[in-house]
Amino acid sequence: MQRIIFPLAAIVGQETVKRALLIAVVNPKAGGVLVAGEKGTAKSTLVRSLADITGETRLIELPLNATEDMVFGGLDMQYALEQGERRFLPGILARANNRLLYIDEINLLRQEFLGSLLDAAATGVYRVEREGISCLHAAACTLLGTMNPEEGTLSPQMIDRFGLYAAVSREKNETDRMEIMRRILAYEARPAEFCRQYAAANEAIKRQVAVARSLLQAIAVPEAMILLAAQMCAKAHSPGHRAELFLLEAARAIAALAGRTYLLPADLEEAACYVLPQRMRQEEQPLPPEPPEQNEPEPPGEELPEQPDNQPPLPEPPTNQQEREQPAEQTVPPAGQPESGGSDQEKVADIDTTFPFIRMALALPQDRQERRGSGKRSLTRTDTKQGRYVRSGIPNGQVTDLAFDATLRAAAPYQKFRNTAQCAIAIEREDLRQKIREKRIGSTFLFVVDASGSMGARERMRAVKGAVCAMLQDAYQQRDQVGLIAFRRQTAEVLLPITRSVDLAQKCLRYLPTGGKTPLAEGLTAALRVLASRRQKDREMKPVLVLVTDGRANTTTTGGDGMADALKVAGKIHKTGVHSVVIDTESDFVKLGLARTVAREMGSVYYSLRELSEHNIMHIVKNLS
Repeated sequence: MQRIIFPLAAIVGQETVKRALLIAVVNPKAGGVLVAGEKGTAKSTLVRSLADITGETRLIELPLNATEDMVFGGLDMQYALEQGERRFLPGILARANNRLLYIDEINLLRQEFLGSLLDAAATGVYRVEREGISCLHAAACTLLGTMNPEEGTLSPQMIDRFGLYAAVSREKNETDRMEIMRRILAYEARPAEFCRQYAAANEAIKRQVAVARSLLQAIAVPEAMILLAAQMCAKAHSPGHRAELFLLEAARAIAALAGRTYLLPADLEEAACYVLPQRMRQEEQPLPPEPPEQNEPEPPGEELPEQPDNQPPLPEPPTNQQEREQPAEQTVPPAGQPESGGSDQEKVADIDTTFPFIRMALALPQDRQERRGSGKRSLTRTDTKQGRYVRSGIPNGQVTDLAFDATLRAAAPYQKFRNTAQCAIAIEREDLRQKIREKRIGSTFLFVVDASGSMGARERMRAVKGAVCAMLQDAYQQRDQVGLIAFRRQTAEVLLPITRSVDLAQKCLRYLPTGGKTPLAEGLTAALRVLASRRQKDREMKPVLVLVTDGRANTTTTGGDGMADALKVAGKIHKTGVHSVVIDTESDFVKLGLARTVAREMGSVYYSLRELSEHNIMHIVKNLS
């Protein structure tokens, strides 16, 4: 059957994505395109429509279930059986040489698999060394990837390997949405007739691309444009130096599409819309000097009675009348004492139910330990037969999960020297290969929450509870384990040991009171004890510590400098290799930046509470150096 492709010219809107794809088609050195957007926004249709523009044989699609042999190539089984010799059989990547390689749902590929593809596309060659084969093959392809961020995003390192980034969004105009429906219905009813209506427009795009390719070699990059590209990337605080190169190559393609053989500043400005947004970073502000420690005596106060274990189910958010009936007194702090200095007056803040949902994206290094947990968060190796078969290996002992394909490839070159005894292929014990599988498991999140008096200022604790509850919702969806520690007054309390009950964690958080000083060191020490105890029971655990604080450590049980003790414990956490995140709740006009200092000492990823509410995603990467 001949496949009739939906014409590029017939797609309503999405001009930004169309432009980015044409830039990549004209100039492969622009680094390929990553198209991201929600479901049902024609991501795949946009990329597949390029087959009409470039020729159907120039667009190679990578199946989502493709194995390493299918992609990179491997042993030619038929030749090995017939001739008794090993010969390399090229895979999909070799066929994509000098063509476009399209990867749908690229975010669902294994990281090391995708990394090898990106390396091959960047260098133009790749080497295969397996089963006695060593072969160097050309792979100068242009990668086009699509993904739905709701299903998980790529790590910043992987996104940086793509030259161009284009975001797809749904059409909001009613007229445009109606036109989309008309065109889809017409295409499904009579595909050939529908494509003929847009043949002329598609042919015009094809001629534009052909002319641009012919002009590309004549476009030189003057020194002034190199300076402008460097200034743009420096102003955007872009990490590394890939951005400058991609920016210039994309600008050359834009000039060629305009029919020019020279660059204009406007070309770089347009190229920056595709190259810089995903690479922009905020400038790191220098930390202000740490204020002198105030060792004021803590005024006496009544302890809030502990909640009984048989607490009622999680209630609905209180109304305004219920909030006025909360048993928390609003008192004015003593004269000369700042509100953020750690008031001893306790109060229970409600949960901010309007805080946006936060997705926690893990990009942690995968070790070789085999794990048996369950969940949906991260990939890991497993010794069960439930995971996905990703590769094979030589077994250590008895074979429990035979890899038939790898076993046959290992035996094929020796068939001429073996007695088949009326068998199609003779297999010896040394040919046997074991399957190596991967599966998804949940993670363990230990939340360490600052419940001191400084967190009660300006309803800060209400926002903190909303943020933690938003992260707990994501943990519930991914089948993670959670624990909760709160620190205030002089101690830290384990409100909830590590468990799968996210509802119980939300319940403990709702009734968490605020008041007293900030024993940050005790909170971090309690986290270390909980993780060490849990690791003795579950050695396969890969925990993530989430510290929520403003960093104003002003007390310690040792009687010394609270901040110094906190930094000392933070250094211990870094040495243990525990992955951690610090969420800074400081919102005062004059910011001390103490939570950022703790994050650096702990090797943590740092977020401000405001940044978290705006971006709605928390990237958790390996410990920073």
